Amino acid sequence: MKKFLLKQSLVLLSVLFASVTMISCSNDSELGSVDTRATQSITVSGVITGTNNWSGTVYLDGKVFLVNGTLNIAAGTTIIGKAKSTAVESSALIITKTGTINADGTNGTIIFKGEADTEGSWGGLVLLGTAAINQPTAKEIEGITPAQAAGNDITYGTSVQGKTPAEIIAINNVSSGTLKYVRVENAGASISDANELNAFTFGGVGALTTVDHCQAYHGADDAFEFFGGAVNCTYLVATACDDDAFDFDFGYTGTIQFAVATIEPSFAYSKDPNGIECDNDGASSLLTPFTHPVLRNLTIVGTSTGKTSANVALKSAANFRRNCQFTLENSVLYGFPKGIYFTDESQGQLDNSVLTNNVISSEPSGNEIVSGTNSGTFANLTNSLVASTANGLFNAWGAGYKNPFDLAAFSAPALTSTTYKGAFSSTEDTWTSATWVR
Repeated sequence: MKKFLLKQSLVLLSVLFASVTMISCSNDSELGSVDTRATQSITVSGVITGTNNWSGTVYLDGKVFLVNGTLNIAAGTTIIGKAKSTAVESSALIITKTGTINADGTNGTIIFKGEADTEGSWGGLVLLGTAAINQPTAKEIEGITPAQAAGNDITYGTSVQGKTPAEIIAINNVSSGTLKYVRVENAGASISDANELNAFTFGGVGALTTVDHCQAYHGADDAFEFFGGAVNCTYLVATACDDDAFDFDFGYTGTIQFAVATIEPSFAYSKDPNGIECDNDGASSLLTPFTHPVLRNLTIVGTSTGKTSANVALKSAANFRRNCQFTLENSVLYGFPKGIYFTDESQGQLDNSVLTNNVISSEPSGNEIVSGTNSGTFANLTNSLVASTANGLFNAWGAGYKNPFDLAAFSAPALTSTTYKGAFSSTEDTWTSATWVR
């Protein structure tokens, strides 16, 4: 699908929500519009170490692991994952926890894509780090078999059980490098059920890593998945990915501000995509730090019916479950069968946001929140805790919860103050019209 589908959704959104229109950038270099692409073409396979400088066109032949080294990717570079006969063998780039990537596409978008222009035709981009996870031991990243790892360390994260907040902050203050103006297309090869790579996979990635202006386009699994860590991201775009737009697990405590997710109505979708999916872990444990993304200025768009033209139902705009925590502010979520959905004792703070299961003609007044057939106007949502109901749809607010609300113990960076809801202000052109967004 072409870029106009994303723009079409956002134009519709601007009509529906007067406060959620478009923003602009006047600096061409800020838009990633200057093409500095070189003419070289190389093929890379196996393990790379030391300092590597990529430009032009780079082919990944199978899994490529950066170990004990630095990878510098020039603006305008295209990285292509070669097609393989099986999904298990799919090409991918894995930055291990001893590696650093510097990919700054400010002066020419850096593009990762598959040799075959179809969803799931290659693995994707993986960053592994040593930041905090809430699991007892370091974890192996999903989507790569031990055989395909070929003896390379594909673990991530540092277990912080028993650590003090100050110790956890120090562990989180690490960097895996920089991703700026980077687009990943058609990733997400699946090696088995619930064992896939994503467009962007972050495992234990630290708070000093830069992730800024990145798009996941037509992936076969999640757009952006975060396993623990504390990486902070701005200006993310998830376009028509087959599973969740933003997925959090294993104690992720970072921030995301200014992010957009859209669904392509003509796709069949093999899964049940959420805008947001968030777990403390798969076992619904009380391990700390609790998964707690801080989300501000998100625009998550489903479809006007909550289904695709193939009659495949979407799931929920946001699915907070398995003892996770969250903060969701200044955001707009609509077009899913369910709004915010709970399956257990998860808890969070919701403030200054608009949520509905249908496209509506105008923004509700005040802090009205709509979900399914449940609706209500609440005078003060700030610092409120969301209480579950029997069917999982939130329709009550209260103080009943069993987890300590622990975000204050960790050092999240100050987010940009905004007075509008969603990813776009009402006075500027949309940043998604820039050339880095397909």
